[in-house]
Formats: sequence, C-alpha cells, structure tokens
Amino acid sequence: MLGDDIAAALPSLRAQAESMMTLTLEAFAPGDTATVVNGQETFPGTSQGTTPGKIHGQSQQAAQPYTRTVSIGGADVPIVEAGLHLPFAAPIPTAGEYGKGWEYVVIGVSETDDSALLGRRYLVANSPAMSHATARRLDVAEVPR
Repeated sequence: MLGDDIAAALPSLRAQAESMMTLTLEAFAPGDTATVVNGQETFPGTSQGTTPGKIHGQSQQAAQPYTRTVSIGGADVPIVEAGLHLPFAAPIPTAGEYGKGWEYVVIGVSETDDSALLGRRYLVANSPAMSHATARRLDVAEVPR
C-alpha cells in the first residue's frame, strides 16, 4: 500500500533533511517578568536547550503583495513561511508576539553556513503541522538587532 511505502521511507527522508541542518540553535521560552530594553518591554527567556536547524530564506511566493507580519518591538516584521527547519522530533514551540512566544538564536554555524547568521534571533509566528513531514518547518520573523 502507498501508506506503507511512505511509512517505510520517512526515517531515511528525515535523516536526509536533518543532514542539512548545520546550524546550532538555542531555543528560549518567554519568561513571566517583563523588563525594558531600549524602551521596549521584553520577557527574557528561559533556555529550552539546543537543536540543529536550518534557516530558509524568503521564497518567490513572499514577493506577492500580501505579506503576513508580526509586531516586534512596535514594528511590523514580515513572517517567513517555513523559514526555520528543525528536526521532526524537536519540541513544538509556542508561537506569539514578541516576548510571548519561543525564540531561536543561532549560536553556532558550520563551515558551509553564512557566518552572518551567528547571533540572529527568530521569533516563532506559527508552527504548522503536516502529514508525512521530514522536518518541523516553523513560520518565523527575524527579531531586529
């Protein structure tokens, strides 16, 4: 049956997808106590550990007039659909506005990655689910520096 073929192939497809996740990301869940940084209220996060990952840039689809945004520090920042790829077994993060959802910070890059990614932060805007997934693909917005 087709379903049996997919189930048999998924472990190797997931391993292949994970082999391209060469960044090291640290996940943060938002804290409960607000602080003010540069005039903006933030909720310093609690580390949820590290995970490998991959950043996927804007697609041609994002060039269309309608772009989803999320408010970060009083500014509307565009959301990159499926912009952050994590291993399928990674915990499902909570999405939300700045200070209320999980963030991922790039803390390590490989020799094949752009070193400019180091230190960048990504706010999870949505964590869609899908059948037969090879990776967890999160909709994210880059947190301005």
